[in-house]
Amino acid sequence: MIWLLVWAALTRLPYLLSQTLLFGFDQGRDALAVWNFIKTFNLPFIGAPTSIPGLFIGPGWYYFLAPAYWLFQGNPIGGAWLMFCLYLAAIILTYKFLGAMEAIIISLAPIWTQLATAAQSPYPIPLLAIILLISLKKNWHPFLIGIIVGLSFNFDSALAIFWLTLIPVLIKPKRWLWFLAGNIPAFIPQLLFELKHNFSQTRAVIAYFAAGESQQISLGKISTVNQSVMHELSLAVLPDNQELKIIGLAIILIGLVFLIKQKKIDFWRQILILTVVPVIGFWFLHYNPWYSYGLLPLAVIAVGKILRSLPKPIAWLFLLLLLINSTLKFFHFETIDKARLAQHKGFLTAKLQALDYIYTQAGDQSFTSYHYHPEIYDFAYQYLYIWQAFKGKPLPIEFSYQPGAPSYIPEKESLLKLLPSPDGRRDEPSKIFLIIEKPDNIWHYPFESWLKQIDFSEITDKKIIGPELEVWEVKY
Repeated sequence: MIWLLVWAALTRLPYLLSQTLLFGFDQGRDALAVWNFIKTFNLPFIGAPTSIPGLFIGPGWYYFLAPAYWLFQGNPIGGAWLMFCLYLAAIILTYKFLGAMEAIIISLAPIWTQLATAAQSPYPIPLLAIILLISLKKNWHPFLIGIIVGLSFNFDSALAIFWLTLIPVLIKPKRWLWFLAGNIPAFIPQLLFELKHNFSQTRAVIAYFAAGESQQISLGKISTVNQSVMHELSLAVLPDNQELKIIGLAIILIGLVFLIKQKKIDFWRQILILTVVPVIGFWFLHYNPWYSYGLLPLAVIAVGKILRSLPKPIAWLFLLLLLINSTLKFFHFETIDKARLAQHKGFLTAKLQALDYIYTQAGDQSFTSYHYHPEIYDFAYQYLYIWQAFKGKPLPIEFSYQPGAPSYIPEKESLLKLLPSPDGRRDEPSKIFLIIEKPDNIWHYPFESWLKQIDFSEITDKKIIGPELEVWEVKY
Protein backbone atom coordinates (compact mmCIF):
# COMPACT_ATOMS: atom_id res chain seq x y z
CA MET A 1 0.00 0.00 0.00
CA ILE A 2 2.91 2.37 0.71
CA TRP A 3 3.94 2.25 -2.93
CA LEU A 4 0.41 3.12 -4.00
CA LEU A 5 0.45 6.21 -1.78
CA VAL A 6 3.89 7.20 -3.03
CA TRP A 7 2.86 6.87 -6.67
CA ALA A 8 -0.42 8.73 -6.14
CA ALA A 9 1.45 11.53 -4.35
CA LEU A 10 4.19 11.79 -6.99
CA THR A 11 1.72 12.05 -9.88
CA ARG A 12 -0.54 14.57 -8.13
CA LEU A 13 1.91 16.84 -6.31
CA PRO A 14 3.10 18.61 -9.49
CA TYR A 15 -0.37 20.13 -9.91
CA LEU A 16 -0.32 21.54 -6.39
CA LEU A 17 3.29 22.68 -6.34
CA SER A 18 2.78 24.60 -9.60
CA GLN A 19 -0.60 25.93 -8.34
CA THR A 20 -2.30 24.52 -11.43
CA LEU A 21 -5.77 25.00 -10.03
CA LEU A 22 -9.02 25.68 -11.81
CA PHE A 23 -10.41 28.87 -10.31
CA GLY A 24 -13.51 30.18 -12.00
CA PHE A 25 -17.10 31.17 -11.25
CA ASP A 26 -17.94 28.44 -8.70
CA GLN A 27 -14.56 28.42 -6.99
CA GLY A 28 -14.55 32.22 -6.63
CA ARG A 29 -18.05 32.22 -5.16
CA ASP A 30 -17.11 29.52 -2.65
CA ALA A 31 -13.86 31.28 -1.74
CA LEU A 32 -15.72 34.50 -0.93
CA ALA A 33 -18.11 32.65 1.36
CA VAL A 34 -15.31 30.78 3.13
CA TRP A 35 -13.08 33.85 3.54
CA ASN A 36 -16.02 35.85 4.89
CA PHE A 37 -16.68 33.07 7.42
CA ILE A 38 -13.02 33.08 8.51
CA LYS A 39 -12.73 36.86 8.78
CA THR A 40 -16.13 37.79 10.23
CA PHE A 41 -17.10 34.59 12.07
CA ASN A 42 -20.56 34.84 10.55
CA LEU A 43 -21.73 31.22 10.42
CA PRO A 44 -23.17 30.19 7.04
CA PHE A 45 -26.46 28.27 7.22
CA ILE A 46 -26.68 27.42 3.51
CA GLY A 47 -24.11 26.49 0.90
CA ALA A 48 -23.83 26.99 -2.84
CA PRO A 49 -26.96 27.24 -5.01
CA THR A 50 -28.22 24.14 -6.80
CA SER A 51 -29.77 23.90 -10.27
CA ILE A 52 -33.17 24.53 -8.66
CA PRO A 53 -33.56 28.33 -8.24
CA GLY A 54 -33.78 29.20 -4.55
CA LEU A 55 -32.48 25.84 -3.31
CA PHE A 56 -29.01 25.44 -1.79
CA ILE A 57 -26.80 22.60 -0.68
CA GLY A 58 -25.86 22.54 2.98
CA PRO A 59 -23.07 24.77 4.32
CA GLY A 60 -20.78 21.83 5.11
CA TRP A 61 -18.63 22.49 2.05
CA TYR A 62 -17.73 25.92 3.43
CA TYR A 63 -16.92 24.55 6.89
CA PHE A 64 -14.93 21.80 5.19
CA LEU A 65 -12.81 24.32 3.24
CA ALA A 66 -12.36 26.82 6.07
CA PRO A 67 -9.38 25.14 7.84
CA ALA A 68 -7.51 24.85 4.54
CA TYR A 69 -8.12 28.51 3.63
CA TRP A 70 -7.09 29.58 7.12
CA LEU A 71 -3.92 27.46 7.04
CA PHE A 72 -2.94 28.75 3.57
CA GLN A 73 -3.85 32.35 4.48
CA GLY A 74 -6.58 32.60 1.86
CA ASN A 75 -4.71 30.99 -1.02
CA PRO A 76 -7.28 28.88 -2.95
CA ILE A 77 -4.66 26.17 -3.46
CA GLY A 78 -5.33 25.22 0.17
CA GLY A 79 -8.59 23.59 -0.89
CA ALA A 80 -6.73 21.43 -3.40
CA TRP A 81 -4.21 20.38 -0.76
CA LEU A 82 -7.11 19.31 1.43
CA MET A 83 -8.55 17.17 -1.36
CA PHE A 84 -5.09 15.74 -2.04
CA CYS A 85 -4.85 14.52 1.56
CA LEU A 86 -8.39 13.17 1.60
CA TYR A 87 -7.88 11.10 -1.54
CA LEU A 88 -4.71 9.61 -0.09
CA ALA A 89 -6.94 8.63 2.83
CA ALA A 90 -9.42 7.21 0.30
CA ILE A 91 -6.70 4.91 -1.05
CA ILE A 92 -5.97 3.69 2.49
CA LEU A 93 -9.65 3.06 3.26
CA THR A 94 -10.20 1.33 -0.06
CA TYR A 95 -7.17 -0.90 0.39
CA LYS A 96 -8.14 -1.88 3.92
CA PHE A 97 -11.88 -2.43 3.47
CA LEU A 98 -12.59 -3.00 -0.23
CA GLY A 99 -9.45 -4.57 -1.66
CA ALA A 100 -6.02 -4.05 -3.20
CA MET A 101 -7.34 -4.09 -6.78
CA GLU A 102 -9.72 -1.25 -6.01
CA ALA A 103 -7.03 0.77 -4.24
CA ILE A 104 -4.68 0.39 -7.21
CA ILE A 105 -7.40 1.64 -9.58
CA ILE A 106 -8.03 4.72 -7.41
CA SER A 107 -4.29 5.40 -7.33
CA LEU A 108 -3.94 5.26 -11.11
CA ALA A 109 -7.19 6.01 -12.98
CA PRO A 110 -7.47 9.54 -14.47
CA ILE A 111 -10.46 11.03 -12.70
CA TRP A 112 -9.06 10.34 -9.26
CA THR A 113 -6.14 12.65 -10.04
CA GLN A 114 -8.61 15.35 -11.07
CA LEU A 115 -10.56 14.96 -7.82
CA ALA A 116 -7.38 15.04 -5.73
CA THR A 117 -5.92 18.22 -7.26
CA ALA A 118 -8.85 20.65 -7.29
CA ALA A 119 -11.58 21.89 -4.97
CA GLN A 120 -15.23 21.96 -6.03
CA SER A 121 -18.22 21.09 -3.90
CA PRO A 122 -19.05 17.74 -5.59
CA TYR A 123 -15.46 16.47 -5.27
CA PRO A 124 -15.77 14.99 -1.74
CA ILE A 125 -18.80 12.94 -2.81
CA PRO A 126 -16.77 9.96 -4.15
CA LEU A 127 -14.95 9.77 -0.81
CA LEU A 128 -18.29 9.78 1.03
CA ALA A 129 -19.48 7.09 -1.39
CA ILE A 130 -16.46 4.95 -0.50
CA ILE A 131 -17.25 5.33 3.21
CA LEU A 132 -20.94 4.61 2.52
CA LEU A 133 -20.09 1.40 0.65
CA ILE A 134 -17.77 0.32 3.46
CA SER A 135 -20.56 0.98 5.97
CA LEU A 136 -22.97 -1.20 4.00
CA LYS A 137 -20.40 -3.96 3.53
CA LYS A 138 -19.45 -3.95 7.24
CA ASN A 139 -23.05 -3.52 8.40
CA TRP A 140 -22.43 -0.37 10.42
CA HIS A 141 -25.09 1.01 12.74
CA PRO A 142 -27.82 2.68 10.60
CA PHE A 143 -27.43 5.95 12.52
CA LEU A 144 -23.83 6.21 11.24
CA ILE A 145 -24.98 5.36 7.72
CA GLY A 146 -27.57 8.13 8.03
CA ILE A 147 -24.89 10.62 9.07
CA ILE A 148 -22.90 9.79 5.91
CA VAL A 149 -25.95 10.32 3.70
CA GLY A 150 -26.91 13.52 5.51
CA LEU A 151 -23.40 14.92 5.05
CA SER A 152 -23.63 14.28 1.31
CA PHE A 153 -26.36 16.94 1.05
CA ASN A 154 -23.63 19.47 1.86
CA PHE A 155 -21.76 18.63 -1.35
CA ASP A 156 -24.19 17.38 -4.00
CA SER A 157 -27.88 17.14 -3.24
CA ALA A 158 -28.78 15.55 -6.60
CA LEU A 159 -27.24 12.15 -5.87
CA ALA A 160 -27.81 12.46 -2.12
CA ILE A 161 -31.57 12.35 -2.71
CA PHE A 162 -31.20 8.95 -4.34
CA TRP A 163 -29.05 7.69 -1.48
CA LEU A 164 -31.67 8.86 1.00
CA THR A 165 -34.38 6.89 -0.78
CA LEU A 166 -32.35 3.82 -1.79
CA ILE A 167 -30.38 3.00 1.37
CA PRO A 168 -33.56 1.89 3.22
CA VAL A 169 -34.00 -0.78 0.51
CA LEU A 170 -30.57 -2.15 1.42
CA ILE A 171 -31.05 -2.28 5.21
CA LYS A 172 -33.64 -3.98 7.40
CA PRO A 173 -36.95 -2.10 7.94
CA LYS A 174 -36.50 -2.10 11.70
CA ARG A 175 -33.37 0.03 11.20
CA TRP A 176 -35.04 2.70 9.07
CA LEU A 177 -35.80 5.09 11.96
CA TRP A 178 -32.19 5.00 13.10
CA PHE A 179 -31.08 5.73 9.54
CA LEU A 180 -33.44 8.70 9.19
CA ALA A 181 -32.37 10.01 12.60
CA GLY A 182 -28.74 9.94 11.44
CA ASN A 183 -29.61 12.29 8.59
CA ILE A 184 -31.06 15.00 10.86
CA PRO A 185 -27.87 16.63 12.30
CA ALA A 186 -26.57 17.58 8.85
CA PHE A 187 -29.84 19.39 8.07
CA ILE A 188 -29.94 21.52 11.24
CA PRO A 189 -28.31 24.64 9.66
CA GLN A 190 -30.71 24.55 6.73
CA LEU A 191 -33.69 23.98 9.00
CA LEU A 192 -32.70 27.08 10.96
CA PHE A 193 -32.39 28.98 7.68
CA GLU A 194 -35.85 27.81 6.65
CA LEU A 195 -37.39 28.94 9.92
CA LYS A 196 -35.77 32.37 9.59
CA HIS A 197 -36.70 32.81 5.90
CA ASN A 198 -40.27 31.53 5.92
CA PHE A 199 -39.37 28.15 4.33
CA SER A 200 -38.08 29.79 1.17
CA GLN A 201 -36.22 26.67 -0.02
CA THR A 202 -39.26 24.47 0.54
CA ARG A 203 -41.38 26.87 -1.49
CA ALA A 204 -38.69 26.98 -4.19
CA VAL A 205 -38.76 23.19 -4.58
CA ILE A 206 -42.57 23.13 -4.72
CA ALA A 207 -42.61 25.92 -7.31
CA TYR A 208 -39.94 24.20 -9.39
CA PHE A 209 -41.77 20.90 -9.68
CA ALA A 210 -45.14 22.61 -10.04
CA ALA A 211 -43.77 24.40 -13.11
CA GLY A 212 -42.41 21.13 -14.53
CA GLU A 213 -38.87 19.88 -15.04
CA SER A 214 -37.03 21.99 -17.61
CA GLN A 215 -35.13 19.00 -19.01
CA GLN A 216 -38.00 16.79 -20.18
CA ILE A 217 -37.32 13.10 -20.79
CA SER A 218 -36.68 12.18 -24.41
CA LEU A 219 -34.56 9.74 -26.33
CA GLY A 220 -32.02 12.51 -26.75
CA LYS A 221 -31.97 13.24 -23.00
CA ILE A 222 -31.60 9.52 -22.18
CA SER A 223 -28.73 9.21 -24.64
CA THR A 224 -27.00 12.32 -23.27
CA VAL A 225 -27.26 11.14 -19.66
CA ASN A 226 -26.11 7.62 -20.46
CA GLN A 227 -23.13 8.78 -22.50
CA SER A 228 -22.09 11.29 -19.85
CA VAL A 229 -22.35 8.78 -17.01
CA MET A 230 -20.44 6.14 -18.97
CA HIS A 231 -17.73 8.68 -19.78
CA GLU A 232 -17.27 9.63 -16.11
CA LEU A 233 -17.31 5.99 -15.00
CA SER A 234 -14.76 5.04 -17.65
CA LEU A 235 -12.40 7.73 -16.35
CA ALA A 236 -12.70 6.12 -12.91
CA VAL A 237 -11.54 2.67 -14.03
CA LEU A 238 -9.96 2.86 -17.50
CA PRO A 239 -7.04 4.66 -19.14
CA ASP A 240 -8.02 7.76 -21.12
CA ASN A 241 -5.42 6.98 -23.79
CA GLN A 242 -7.60 5.60 -26.58
CA GLU A 243 -5.43 2.60 -27.48
CA LEU A 244 -4.92 1.58 -23.86
CA LYS A 245 -8.63 2.14 -23.18
CA ILE A 246 -9.68 -0.29 -25.91
CA ILE A 247 -7.42 -3.01 -24.51
CA GLY A 248 -8.67 -2.35 -20.97
CA LEU A 249 -12.30 -2.47 -22.07
CA ALA A 250 -11.67 -5.79 -23.84
CA ILE A 251 -10.21 -7.22 -20.61
CA ILE A 252 -13.28 -6.08 -18.64
CA LEU A 253 -15.62 -7.75 -21.16
CA ILE A 254 -13.63 -10.97 -20.95
CA GLY A 255 -13.75 -10.73 -17.17
CA LEU A 256 -17.55 -10.36 -17.25
CA VAL A 257 -17.77 -13.70 -19.07
CA PHE A 258 -15.59 -15.33 -16.39
CA LEU A 259 -17.63 -13.69 -13.63
CA ILE A 260 -20.94 -14.94 -15.02
CA LYS A 261 -19.59 -18.48 -15.32
CA GLN A 262 -18.31 -18.40 -11.76
CA LYS A 263 -21.62 -16.97 -10.47
CA LYS A 264 -19.91 -14.59 -8.05
CA ILE A 265 -22.74 -12.19 -7.22
CA ASP A 266 -21.86 -10.96 -3.72
CA PHE A 267 -22.53 -7.21 -3.30
CA TRP A 268 -23.73 -6.89 -6.91
CA ARG A 269 -27.29 -6.15 -5.75
CA GLN A 270 -26.10 -3.04 -3.90
CA ILE A 271 -23.91 -1.97 -6.82
CA LEU A 272 -26.72 -2.29 -9.34
CA ILE A 273 -29.34 -0.55 -7.19
CA LEU A 274 -27.08 2.37 -6.31
CA THR A 275 -25.97 2.78 -9.93
CA VAL A 276 -28.91 2.01 -12.19
CA VAL A 277 -31.69 3.75 -10.23
CA PRO A 278 -29.95 7.18 -10.09
CA VAL A 279 -29.08 6.99 -13.79
CA ILE A 280 -32.72 6.29 -14.67
CA GLY A 281 -33.74 9.09 -12.32
CA PHE A 282 -31.47 11.51 -14.17
CA TRP A 283 -33.37 10.70 -17.37
CA PHE A 284 -36.36 12.49 -15.83
CA LEU A 285 -34.60 15.17 -13.77
CA HIS A 286 -32.07 17.92 -14.33
CA TYR A 287 -28.62 16.46 -14.96
CA ASN A 288 -25.04 17.68 -14.81
CA PRO A 289 -21.98 15.42 -15.27
CA TRP A 290 -20.80 15.85 -11.67
CA TYR A 291 -24.04 14.29 -10.43
CA SER A 292 -22.47 10.95 -11.35
CA TYR A 293 -19.36 11.38 -9.19
CA GLY A 294 -20.89 9.40 -6.36
CA LEU A 295 -21.16 6.45 -8.75
CA LEU A 296 -17.40 6.32 -9.37
CA PRO A 297 -16.53 4.02 -6.42
CA LEU A 298 -19.27 1.63 -7.54
CA ALA A 299 -17.53 1.30 -10.90
CA VAL A 300 -14.22 0.71 -9.13
CA ILE A 301 -15.70 -2.06 -6.97
CA ALA A 302 -17.39 -3.66 -9.98
CA VAL A 303 -14.15 -3.70 -11.99
CA GLY A 304 -12.24 -4.99 -8.97
CA LYS A 305 -14.62 -7.94 -8.75
CA ILE A 306 -14.34 -8.56 -12.48
CA LEU A 307 -10.53 -8.56 -12.31
CA ARG A 308 -10.54 -11.11 -9.48
CA SER A 309 -12.51 -13.51 -11.66
CA LEU A 310 -9.77 -13.42 -14.30
CA PRO A 311 -6.48 -15.31 -14.39
CA LYS A 312 -3.95 -13.21 -12.48
CA PRO A 313 -1.72 -12.39 -15.48
CA ILE A 314 -4.67 -10.84 -17.32
CA ALA A 315 -5.79 -8.88 -14.24
CA TRP A 316 -2.28 -7.53 -13.76
CA LEU A 317 -2.12 -6.60 -17.44
CA PHE A 318 -5.17 -4.40 -16.88
CA LEU A 319 -3.49 -2.67 -13.93
CA LEU A 320 -0.31 -2.27 -16.00
CA LEU A 321 -2.35 -0.37 -18.61
CA LEU A 322 -3.47 2.05 -15.91
CA LEU A 323 0.12 2.46 -14.71
CA ILE A 324 1.34 3.22 -18.24
CA ASN A 325 -1.49 5.72 -18.72
CA SER A 326 -0.72 7.40 -15.39
CA THR A 327 2.96 7.70 -16.35
CA LEU A 328 2.11 9.18 -19.75
CA LYS A 329 -0.21 11.75 -18.15
CA PHE A 330 2.47 12.70 -15.63
CA PHE A 331 5.02 13.43 -18.35
CA HIS A 332 2.44 15.18 -20.52
CA PHE A 333 1.61 17.51 -17.65
CA GLU A 334 5.26 18.25 -16.91
CA THR A 335 6.22 18.88 -20.53
CA ILE A 336 3.08 20.48 -22.00
CA ASP A 337 0.08 21.07 -19.75
CA LYS A 338 1.84 22.85 -16.89
CA ALA A 339 2.97 25.73 -19.11
CA ARG A 340 -0.26 25.77 -21.13
CA LEU A 341 -2.57 25.85 -18.12
CA ALA A 342 -0.48 28.57 -16.46
CA GLN A 343 -1.78 30.85 -19.23
CA HIS A 344 -5.32 29.48 -19.38
CA LYS A 345 -8.05 31.90 -18.35
CA GLY A 346 -9.71 29.39 -16.05
CA PHE A 347 -6.69 28.74 -13.86
CA LEU A 348 -5.42 30.52 -10.77
CA THR A 349 -1.90 31.27 -12.02
CA ALA A 350 -3.17 33.10 -15.12
CA LYS A 351 -5.58 35.23 -13.10
CA LEU A 352 -2.84 36.12 -10.63
CA GLN A 353 -0.61 37.14 -13.53
CA ALA A 354 -3.36 39.52 -14.66
CA LEU A 355 -3.54 41.10 -11.20
CA ASP A 356 0.24 41.32 -10.90
CA TYR A 357 0.38 43.25 -14.18
CA ILE A 358 -2.27 45.66 -12.90
CA TYR A 359 -0.48 46.22 -9.59
CA THR A 360 2.78 46.90 -11.45
CA GLN A 361 1.18 49.31 -13.91
CA ALA A 362 -0.80 51.13 -11.23
CA GLY A 363 2.10 51.55 -8.82
CA ASP A 364 0.98 53.94 -6.08
CA GLN A 365 -1.81 55.43 -8.16
CA SER A 366 -5.51 54.78 -7.67
CA PHE A 367 -7.19 52.50 -10.19
CA THR A 368 -10.38 50.72 -11.14
CA SER A 369 -10.73 47.23 -12.61
CA TYR A 370 -13.59 45.95 -14.76
CA HIS A 371 -13.89 42.37 -15.89
CA TYR A 372 -15.45 40.84 -18.97
CA HIS A 373 -16.36 37.29 -18.07
CA PRO A 374 -18.56 35.18 -20.37
CA GLU A 375 -20.57 34.10 -17.30
CA ILE A 376 -21.05 37.80 -16.41
CA TYR A 377 -20.39 37.50 -12.69
CA ASP A 378 -16.71 37.78 -11.88
CA PHE A 379 -16.54 36.01 -8.51
CA ALA A 380 -12.98 34.79 -9.07
CA TYR A 381 -11.56 38.29 -9.59
CA GLN A 382 -13.66 39.67 -6.76
CA TYR A 383 -12.12 37.16 -4.38
CA LEU A 384 -8.57 37.59 -5.66
CA TYR A 385 -8.65 41.37 -5.21
CA ILE A 386 -10.04 41.05 -1.68
CA TRP A 387 -7.57 38.29 -0.77
CA GLN A 388 -4.65 40.33 -2.11
CA ALA A 389 -5.89 43.36 -0.14
CA PHE A 390 -5.71 41.34 3.07
CA LYS A 391 -2.09 40.63 2.12
CA GLY A 392 -1.37 44.34 1.86
CA LYS A 393 -1.95 45.01 -1.85
CA PRO A 394 -3.99 48.12 -2.80
CA LEU A 395 -7.70 47.80 -3.42
CA PRO A 396 -9.16 49.22 -6.62
CA ILE A 397 -11.53 52.15 -6.20
CA GLU A 398 -14.08 50.00 -7.98
CA PHE A 399 -13.82 46.40 -9.16
CA SER A 400 -16.77 44.82 -10.85
CA TYR A 401 -18.08 43.45 -14.14
CA GLN A 402 -19.06 46.99 -15.20
CA PRO A 403 -19.01 50.54 -13.84
CA GLY A 404 -21.69 51.26 -11.28
CA ALA A 405 -22.89 47.64 -11.11
CA PRO A 406 -25.38 46.89 -8.31
CA SER A 407 -24.17 44.78 -5.40
CA TYR A 408 -24.27 41.10 -6.32
CA ILE A 409 -21.92 39.56 -3.72
CA PRO A 410 -23.34 39.36 -0.17
CA GLU A 411 -19.91 38.88 1.42
CA LYS A 412 -18.17 41.78 -0.32
CA GLU A 413 -19.47 44.59 1.87
CA SER A 414 -18.61 42.87 5.15
CA LEU A 415 -15.11 41.97 3.94
CA LEU A 416 -14.38 45.49 2.63
CA LYS A 417 -15.30 46.91 6.03
CA LEU A 418 -12.30 45.06 7.44
CA LEU A 419 -9.94 46.69 4.93
CA PRO A 420 -8.71 50.28 4.66
CA SER A 421 -10.34 52.34 1.94
CA PRO A 422 -8.32 52.66 -1.29
CA ASP A 423 -5.81 55.49 -1.12
CA GLY A 424 -6.66 58.54 -3.16
CA ARG A 425 -10.33 57.66 -3.47
CA ARG A 426 -12.06 60.04 -5.83
CA ASP A 427 -14.53 59.99 -8.67
CA GLU A 428 -11.87 59.73 -11.38
CA PRO A 429 -9.22 57.02 -10.89
CA SER A 430 -5.69 57.56 -12.19
CA LYS A 431 -5.69 54.20 -13.98
CA ILE A 432 -8.40 52.04 -15.55
CA PHE A 433 -7.89 48.35 -16.32
CA LEU A 434 -10.04 45.86 -18.20
CA ILE A 435 -9.58 42.12 -17.64
CA ILE A 436 -11.00 40.31 -20.64
CA GLU A 437 -11.75 36.60 -20.84
CA LYS A 438 -12.63 35.08 -24.20
CA PRO A 439 -14.51 33.78 -26.13
CA ASP A 440 -17.23 36.35 -26.49
CA ASN A 441 -20.63 35.31 -25.07
CA ILE A 442 -22.21 36.52 -28.29
CA TRP A 443 -25.83 35.63 -27.49
CA HIS A 444 -26.29 36.65 -23.87
CA TYR A 445 -23.42 39.03 -23.09
CA PRO A 446 -21.73 40.42 -26.24
CA PHE A 447 -18.24 41.77 -25.73
CA GLU A 448 -18.83 44.84 -27.89
CA SER A 449 -21.87 45.82 -25.84
CA TRP A 450 -19.84 45.45 -22.66
CA LEU A 451 -17.07 47.69 -24.05
CA LYS A 452 -19.60 50.44 -24.75
CA GLN A 453 -20.52 50.48 -21.05
CA ILE A 454 -16.90 51.21 -20.16
CA ASP A 455 -16.91 54.17 -22.60
CA PHE A 456 -13.14 54.69 -22.83
CA SER A 457 -11.31 56.78 -25.43
CA GLU A 458 -8.18 54.70 -26.11
CA ILE A 459 -6.11 51.69 -25.10
CA THR A 460 -2.80 52.83 -23.63
CA ASP A 461 -1.29 49.40 -22.96
CA LYS A 462 -2.19 45.75 -23.38
CA LYS A 463 -0.95 42.57 -21.70
CA ILE A 464 -1.62 39.18 -23.29
CA ILE A 465 -1.62 36.56 -20.51
CA GLY A 466 -2.76 33.72 -22.76
CA PRO A 467 -4.87 32.97 -25.84
CA GLU A 468 -8.11 33.69 -23.95
CA LEU A 469 -7.01 36.20 -21.31
CA GLU A 470 -5.93 39.82 -21.81
CA VAL A 471 -5.58 42.93 -19.67
CA TRP A 472 -6.07 46.37 -21.20
CA GLU A 473 -5.07 49.66 -19.67
CA VAL A 474 -7.41 52.36 -20.99
CA LYS A 475 -8.31 55.96 -20.34
CA TYR A 476 -11.52 57.93 -20.63
